Amino acid sequence: MKPLLVLMAPGFEEIELTAPIDILRRLDIPVTTAGLNSRSVEGAHGLVIQADMLLIDVQPEHFDGIILPGGPASWLLRDTPGVLSLLRAFHGAGKLVAAICAAPLALQAAGILRGQRITCYPGVAAELKADANVLECPACTEGKLVTGRGPGAALEFGFALAAALGKGEAVAQLRREMCV
Repeated sequence: MKPLLVLMAPGFEEIELTAPIDILRRLDIPVTTAGLNSRSVEGAHGLVIQADMLLIDVQPEHFDGIILPGGPASWLLRDTPGVLSLLRAFHGAGKLVAAICAAPLALQAAGILRGQRITCYPGVAAELKADANVLECPACTEGKLVTGRGPGAALEFGFALAAALGKGEAVAQLRREMCV
Protein backbone atom coordinates (compact mmCIF):
# COMPACT_ATOMS: atom_id res chain seq x y z
CA MET A 1 0.00 0.00 0.00
CA LYS A 2 1.19 3.48 -0.85
CA PRO A 3 1.03 6.10 1.91
CA LEU A 4 -1.87 8.44 2.51
CA LEU A 5 -1.07 12.14 2.20
CA VAL A 6 -2.14 14.48 5.01
CA LEU A 7 -1.96 18.20 4.21
CA MET A 8 -0.92 20.58 6.98
CA ALA A 9 -1.86 24.23 6.66
CA PRO A 10 -1.19 26.86 9.34
CA GLY A 11 -4.05 26.83 11.83
CA PHE A 12 -4.89 23.12 11.43
CA GLU A 13 -6.98 21.64 14.25
CA GLU A 14 -4.40 19.55 16.11
CA ILE A 15 -6.60 16.62 17.17
CA GLU A 16 -8.01 16.33 13.64
CA LEU A 17 -4.46 15.85 12.36
CA THR A 18 -2.96 13.65 15.06
CA ALA A 19 -5.82 11.29 15.99
CA PRO A 20 -6.43 9.96 12.45
CA ILE A 21 -2.68 9.62 11.80
CA ASP A 22 -2.30 7.72 15.07
CA ILE A 23 -5.14 5.31 14.19
CA LEU A 24 -3.88 4.75 10.65
CA ARG A 25 -0.32 4.04 11.77
CA ARG A 26 -1.53 1.66 14.51
CA LEU A 27 -3.15 -0.30 11.67
CA ASP A 28 0.07 -0.24 9.60
CA ILE A 29 -1.33 2.21 7.07
CA PRO A 30 1.54 4.49 6.02
CA VAL A 31 1.01 8.25 6.28
CA THR A 32 3.07 11.15 4.92
CA THR A 33 2.46 14.75 5.92
CA ALA A 34 2.97 17.75 3.64
CA GLY A 35 3.11 21.39 4.70
CA LEU A 36 1.58 23.98 2.40
CA ASN A 37 4.50 26.43 2.38
CA SER A 38 6.75 25.27 5.20
CA ARG A 39 7.78 22.00 6.82
CA SER A 40 7.26 23.56 10.25
CA VAL A 41 3.50 24.11 10.64
CA GLU A 42 1.74 25.65 13.64
CA GLY A 43 -1.70 24.43 14.56
CA ALA A 44 -4.68 26.43 15.82
CA HIS A 45 -3.63 26.02 19.45
CA GLY A 46 0.12 26.53 19.14
CA LEU A 47 1.32 22.97 18.56
CA VAL A 48 4.09 23.00 15.94
CA ILE A 49 4.54 19.85 13.87
CA GLN A 50 7.22 19.10 11.30
CA ALA A 51 5.84 17.93 7.96
CA ASP A 52 7.59 15.19 6.04
CA MET A 53 7.56 17.20 2.81
CA LEU A 54 6.19 20.30 1.10
CA LEU A 55 3.02 20.53 -0.99
CA ILE A 56 5.03 21.61 -4.03
CA ASP A 57 6.92 18.27 -3.95
CA VAL A 58 3.80 16.05 -3.83
CA GLN A 59 3.31 13.66 -6.75
CA PRO A 60 -0.20 12.15 -6.52
CA GLU A 61 0.85 8.84 -8.08
CA HIS A 62 2.96 8.13 -4.97
CA PHE A 63 -0.09 8.16 -2.66
CA ASP A 64 -3.31 6.17 -2.22
CA GLY A 65 -5.34 9.02 -0.77
CA ILE A 66 -5.43 12.53 0.64
CA ILE A 67 -6.69 13.78 4.01
CA LEU A 68 -7.45 17.36 5.03
CA PRO A 69 -7.60 18.26 8.75
CA GLY A 70 -9.88 21.21 9.45
CA GLY A 71 -9.89 24.14 11.83
CA PRO A 72 -9.00 27.69 10.78
CA ALA A 73 -6.68 26.15 8.15
CA SER A 74 -9.75 25.05 6.17
CA TRP A 75 -10.13 28.38 4.37
CA LEU A 76 -6.46 28.43 3.40
CA LEU A 77 -6.81 24.90 2.01
CA ARG A 78 -9.92 25.99 0.08
CA ASP A 79 -8.13 29.02 -1.38
CA THR A 80 -4.90 27.28 -2.43
CA PRO A 81 -4.97 26.28 -6.14
CA GLY A 82 -2.37 23.53 -5.61
CA VAL A 83 -4.60 21.88 -2.99
CA LEU A 84 -7.63 21.98 -5.28
CA SER A 85 -5.58 20.51 -8.12
CA LEU A 86 -4.43 17.65 -5.89
CA LEU A 87 -7.98 16.97 -4.69
CA ARG A 88 -9.20 16.74 -8.28
CA ALA A 89 -6.31 14.43 -9.21
CA PHE A 90 -6.95 12.06 -6.29
CA HIS A 91 -10.71 12.06 -6.86
CA GLY A 92 -10.32 11.59 -10.62
CA ALA A 93 -8.06 8.58 -10.01
CA GLY A 94 -10.64 6.99 -7.70
CA LYS A 95 -8.42 7.34 -4.65
CA LEU A 96 -9.47 8.09 -1.07
CA VAL A 97 -10.35 11.76 -0.50
CA ALA A 98 -11.10 12.81 3.08
CA ALA A 99 -11.74 15.99 5.07
CA ILE A 100 -12.92 16.80 8.58
CA CYS A 101 -14.52 19.82 10.27
CA ALA A 102 -14.61 22.81 7.90
CA ALA A 103 -12.11 21.28 5.46
CA PRO A 104 -14.89 19.92 3.20
CA LEU A 105 -15.00 23.55 1.99
CA ALA A 106 -11.90 22.65 -0.06
CA LEU A 107 -13.67 19.60 -1.46
CA GLN A 108 -16.56 21.84 -2.49
CA ALA A 109 -14.18 24.34 -4.13
CA ALA A 110 -12.58 21.44 -6.03
CA GLY A 111 -16.03 20.46 -7.33
CA ILE A 112 -16.13 16.95 -5.87
CA LEU A 113 -19.03 17.18 -3.41
CA ARG A 114 -21.96 17.37 -5.82
CA GLY A 115 -24.72 15.02 -4.66
CA GLN A 116 -22.54 13.32 -2.04
CA ARG A 117 -23.52 12.48 1.54
CA ILE A 118 -21.08 14.19 3.91
CA THR A 119 -20.72 15.49 7.42
CA CYS A 120 -18.93 18.65 8.50
CA TYR A 121 -18.58 21.27 11.20
CA PRO A 122 -22.03 22.79 11.88
CA GLY A 123 -20.76 26.31 11.17
CA VAL A 124 -20.13 25.51 7.49
CA ALA A 125 -23.04 23.12 6.90
CA ALA A 126 -25.32 25.76 5.33
CA GLU A 127 -22.65 26.66 2.76
CA LEU A 128 -21.93 23.02 1.89
CA LYS A 129 -25.63 22.13 1.53
CA ALA A 130 -25.57 23.91 -1.83
CA ASP A 131 -23.66 20.90 -3.23
CA ALA A 132 -23.97 18.02 -0.77
CA ASN A 133 -26.41 16.18 1.46
CA VAL A 134 -25.05 17.19 4.88
CA LEU A 135 -25.67 14.70 7.69
CA GLU A 136 -25.22 15.18 11.44
CA CYS A 137 -22.99 12.24 12.34
CA PRO A 138 -19.39 11.87 13.59
CA ALA A 139 -18.08 10.42 10.31
CA CYS A 140 -19.57 9.66 6.92
CA THR A 141 -18.25 7.37 4.20
CA GLU A 142 -19.57 7.61 0.64
CA GLY A 143 -17.45 5.30 -1.48
CA LYS A 144 -13.92 6.71 -1.42
CA LEU A 145 -15.09 10.01 0.12
CA VAL A 146 -14.76 10.18 3.93
CA THR A 147 -15.77 13.19 6.00
CA GLY A 148 -15.76 13.97 9.71
CA ARG A 149 -17.79 16.41 11.79
CA GLY A 150 -15.18 18.14 13.96
CA PRO A 151 -12.61 17.84 16.76
CA GLY A 152 -14.76 15.58 18.93
CA ALA A 153 -15.17 13.17 16.02
CA ALA A 154 -11.45 12.86 15.20
CA LEU A 155 -11.22 9.25 16.41
CA GLU A 156 -14.36 8.19 14.53
CA PHE A 157 -12.98 9.92 11.43
CA GLY A 158 -9.74 7.94 11.78
CA PHE A 159 -11.65 4.67 12.18
CA ALA A 160 -13.80 5.52 9.13
CA LEU A 161 -10.66 6.18 7.08
CA ALA A 162 -9.21 2.80 8.01
CA ALA A 163 -12.52 1.02 7.32
CA ALA A 164 -12.74 2.69 3.89
CA LEU A 165 -9.33 1.20 3.15
CA GLY A 166 -10.57 -2.32 3.93
CA LYS A 167 -9.39 -2.56 7.53
CA GLY A 168 -12.86 -3.03 9.08
CA GLU A 169 -12.00 -6.13 11.11
CA ALA A 170 -8.80 -4.56 12.40
CA VAL A 171 -10.73 -1.37 13.25
CA ALA A 172 -13.08 -3.33 15.52
CA GLN A 173 -10.11 -4.82 17.37
CA LEU A 174 -8.34 -1.45 17.63
CA ARG A 175 -11.47 0.19 19.03
CA ARG A 176 -11.45 -2.40 21.83
CA GLU A 177 -7.73 -1.94 22.47
CA MET A 178 -8.13 1.85 22.63
CA CYS A 179 -11.17 1.57 24.93
CA VAL A 180 -13.45 3.33 22.47
